[in-house]
Amino acid sequence: MRRKREFFWFKTLCFPLFTVLCLILAMPGLAQGPAGKTGKVSSPQASGKEALPVPAGEKEKNPQKIPAASFGVAEPKDAASFFQEAGKSASGDPDFSIRLYRQGLLLKPDAYVARKELANLLEKKGQWNPALAEYEVIHKTALSVESSTDLVRILNKAGYLRAAAAEARKAFEKYPVQSQFLLQAGELLHKAGDEAAASAALQEYLKLKPEDGQALMTLGAVFEKIQKTTDALRVYLRAEKVMKDDKNLADALKRLRTGTAVLGGLTVFLPDGWIAEKDAAVHLQGGERVTVAVKTSGGPTVHALVTAREAMPREPFSTEALKQNEQMKKMRQELTKLDPEAAKKMPGPPMPLYNQGDFPGIKGAKKALLSTSDSFVPGMESAVAVAVPSGGKIYVFLWQAARPVTDGEKLLKFLISQTVWPI
Repeated sequence: MRRKREFFWFKTLCFPLFTVLCLILAMPGLAQGPAGKTGKVSSPQASGKEALPVPAGEKEKNPQKIPAASFGVAEPKDAASFFQEAGKSASGDPDFSIRLYRQGLLLKPDAYVARKELANLLEKKGQWNPALAEYEVIHKTALSVESSTDLVRILNKAGYLRAAAAEARKAFEKYPVQSQFLLQAGELLHKAGDEAAASAALQEYLKLKPEDGQALMTLGAVFEKIQKTTDALRVYLRAEKVMKDDKNLADALKRLRTGTAVLGGLTVFLPDGWIAEKDAAVHLQGGERVTVAVKTSGGPTVHALVTAREAMPREPFSTEALKQNEQMKKMRQELTKLDPEAAKKMPGPPMPLYNQGDFPGIKGAKKALLSTSDSFVPGMESAVAVAVPSGGKIYVFLWQAARPVTDGEKLLKFLISQTVWPI
């Protein structure tokens, strides 16, 4: 009885355990049979033996690639992959994109499209010198209008103004039809403070593009900076013809016209102590007066003499009186050589002064100087007329005062140099 009971419990306990064990062994993947039965080749790591290569004829037609296990993004293996990933990351993570471009360029340095994209990214991030290095590499190979434009721009941003201007000048010399490089050179030189070189470049550009209002404004600013106010105003007046309702231009014109007088259609900058009064410029204390008349026919010699005579008393400067005065002047000169003391005591009224000739410094200009006395005396009257041909017209400047003609000649020389002539 006892043995029967023990056998009963053995069957009761062991049979279920045996059944579970069989099921476990029968489950796929938990118990593997020999490799030959499953149709799979054991890996060298599992078998401990070196795997033999599969003959070429027996390779699988559609082998399946097993992806490599990775905890991140698989790193690209060639330049093209680096550039592709860099392009995808450019907008979201520019720093990562820059690193990828640089890694790719280590593998393929002549990938200039990728190098340009890298330069653009560096420029957008304000990394001027690294961007400059990339643009320089591109330009050495490309030597094109586009590469020149990029190089000039980045040199400017990096603060190398003179170098940028030099590159712009080189680009213009290579591509003469690309006049914008000449304009850039002028603007950059002005920005760098080299006003003489800036003026030369801008004036050269304006010969090609005479109606470029902004270029005219820049040239006007250059002239203002070096205190060539007449040249500045002349350029601004040119700009006024092509730029309408420009506030900066209006301010410049208003600023420069302060202290000027419009005489005969010309804008004349006046020295201290002078004011504009109707159609004349008047000295507040010296009693001097300057007017400008415009003639459309005749010669400058005749106009200078006629204008000066009309401003003076008639008698001393009639034709007969002038002849007598010339004779008296010769007599005095001869007596001065023989007996200087007697010449000084020679009686007679002050000798009137009459002189004509070229006006120095201005081609074609003529002068006429008249005075009731050749030396300063109370109550004297003097007139100096200078006729200047310009633009098919003759502008006659007339100075009148109770002062020696040398003062008038000196003043007119200054005023004419401060005159804005018609374009």
